[in-house]
Amino acid sequence: METKNCQNCKQDFTIEPDDFSFYEKLKVPAPTWCPKCRMIRRFNFRNERYLYRRPDFLTGKETFSGFSPQANVRTIENKTWYGNEQDSIEYGFIYDFSKPFFIQLMRLQSTALLPARSISNAINSDYCNETSEIKNSYLCFNADSIENSAYLRKASNMKECFDLYECMDDELCYEGVMLEKCYQTFFSVDCEACVDVWFSKGLRGCTNCFGCVNLKNKSHYFFNEPCTKEEYNQKINALNLSSYNATEKMKEKARSFWLTLPHKYNHSLRTLDCTGERIYDSKNVKNSYSVRGGENLRYCQDMEPTATNSYDYTVRGLGTDTMYECVTSGLQGYNIRFCFNCFENVRDLEYCIYCIGCKDCFGCVGLYKKQYCIFNTQYTKEEYESLRQKIIEHMNAMPYIDEKGRIYKYGEFFPFDFSPIAYNESMAQDFYPITKDQAEALGCIWHDQITKDFPITIKAGELPDNINDYDEQILNEVISCQKCNKAYKIISSELQFHKKLGLPLPRLCPDCRFVERFSFVNPPELWHRHCMKEGCLNEFETPYAPNQPEIIYCEQHYQQEIV
Repeated sequence: METKNCQNCKQDFTIEPDDFSFYEKLKVPAPTWCPKCRMIRRFNFRNERYLYRRPDFLTGKETFSGFSPQANVRTIENKTWYGNEQDSIEYGFIYDFSKPFFIQLMRLQSTALLPARSISNAINSDYCNETSEIKNSYLCFNADSIENSAYLRKASNMKECFDLYECMDDELCYEGVMLEKCYQTFFSVDCEACVDVWFSKGLRGCTNCFGCVNLKNKSHYFFNEPCTKEEYNQKINALNLSSYNATEKMKEKARSFWLTLPHKYNHSLRTLDCTGERIYDSKNVKNSYSVRGGENLRYCQDMEPTATNSYDYTVRGLGTDTMYECVTSGLQGYNIRFCFNCFENVRDLEYCIYCIGCKDCFGCVGLYKKQYCIFNTQYTKEEYESLRQKIIEHMNAMPYIDEKGRIYKYGEFFPFDFSPIAYNESMAQDFYPITKDQAEALGCIWHDQITKDFPITIKAGELPDNINDYDEQILNEVISCQKCNKAYKIISSELQFHKKLGLPLPRLCPDCRFVERFSFVNPPELWHRHCMKEGCLNEFETPYAPNQPEIIYCEQHYQQEIV
């Protein structure tokens, strides 16, 4: 075990024997940044919320992109990029041993061509990014196998769902967080295999429940009180849930009720020897966050089944092994280090950016199905191996030093200012919001958001209260958000969804609705706390901070509270 001082935050952190074994196996040096700073640095390289219009570098035609027009990159239509009509190998150059590695890679990143969006097999879903197998959907991000849906983030296998975060295998659900295998579940958090559930939290296998907490395999419960079917239906019918004002009052009442009952110290299920938050069906996953089907992982976030034998890995998984300091990489990847947006059967890549289907590449950008390339220049296998080793030695002898004095030798992920995604556009801002001045003090890029001045035709507060009072005229209105005054519109599929289910239309813009949902998401860090059950001496690591209002119980006493 060794204690080191973080280059970035100047706080001490510990490297344990198992960590050293991993670094030794990969033949990489131990990190010089603490786990939290490393994670935030990777988060700074992923945009999961914003879509921009920017010109195609080759044609000048306006395209949708995950990169801001202010980003110093060249993007082209995805069909053109994947069609190999323009090969970024032509932007390659011979490595210059008189300049630091990162200076040269930054130059290559600004000239090589990148796909405008990270999206595949999309039908009628132009306003989406970081998605695959998506149809008739709008403003969905980090989503797979989605149909007829909108305003989803971190979702998979969804049909006709709106305004959800981290959900899977759901249908006809609305305004939820952590819903799995649910049908017609509304305004709810952390529910699994539920049908016709409203304003509830922590339910498993329940049907026809309203305002409930910590129930399992129950039916016809109203605020945790059992009812007959007739009594339940009478209570629901009396609430007038097609009214916006009525649902807002019920939302407030339910959320207050949630806080009166205990919460489990984390949201993990079916794990063995794991620590972190939202770990599912995993083994030996430590200090990680939102992982499904993982094994032998540490300091990882947002993994889909499966990911194994990896450290400091953010977003993707899907059949990956031996990944280190990577973000948005995966899909059958092996031995990928210090990369972002590299996927589809990639292996043995280092310091690569948007390299798809590539093998044995070092310091490359925007390549498709290439091998033995360095700085987008083709070499033989022998030439590649020899030059790679020389460059690693050069990175250590002539490191890049940023404006804050942080040193980047071989083994460090990309510097903050290297990201083509500004801090305020990235996952980092979602979890760790800071001001422009703070971001610039950290050495990060900040893009002032360019917003069009749409003429407002109606204020949200002036909208009809009941969904039954709307017709298609609402689709022509430009609405002023009730919270931030930003303009937004109701789309046709959204109106049909709300009409079909009798749900009132939202009075907040998509961004403000996301922020409200995100308030139920614990951050990717842990606090050491005691069980709040009187007389219990159990201790644990929990993502619930000490200043949060929830009552937190250990596993044993939480299970005793489930009805």
